[in-house]
Amino acid sequence: MQDFRLDAIEHAKRELPKESAGLVVSGAYFPCRNIAFDPENDFAINPTDYARAMFAGTIEAVVHSHPKGTPPSQLDRNACSQTKLPWYIYSVPDEQWLTLNP
Repeated sequence: MQDFRLDAIEHAKRELPKESAGLVVSGAYFPCRNIAFDPENDFAINPTDYARAMFAGTIEAVVHSHPKGTPPSQLDRNACSQTKLPWYIYSVPDEQWLTLNP
């Protein structure tokens, strides 16, 4: 298991019932605040957190959790394509990782 995943899992569990949001920055997990209007069903990374991540190193991937275990949504797939970064989604009830590639 990649090192960032353990920290991302801990963050996902702390944020329940909300979706967690974070980034992989230079190989490490960088937790971010989820500022979505409906954080139990969606996520939006706080722009200040994103800017801090940019200054901390190279943003390599987007990470978020699905507390209810749903598969990646079409919105996830579209946003992944737009970011041109891999997306890692942790399904909390299944304890499984899903990967989207742009």
